[in-house]
Amino acid sequence: MAARKRIVKKRPQYRLPKAEQEMEELDLKKVKAKVLEELAENQKKANEWLDKELDKNLKNP
Repeated sequence: MAARKRIVKKRPQYRLPKAEQEMEELDLKKVKAKVLEELAENQKKANEWLDKELDKNLKNP
């Protein structure tokens, strides 16, 4: 009789160990914070540009 192959069961991706899950959450939080910061800076630059254009147009009728 042939020997049976042993099936190695892997953990599903959604059942990561707690330490790995926390590290992944921290990474995601860092990325989110960075993106929000960049978005706020881009919005600030856009507002500054609009203010300059408005001032320029008001001074030169």
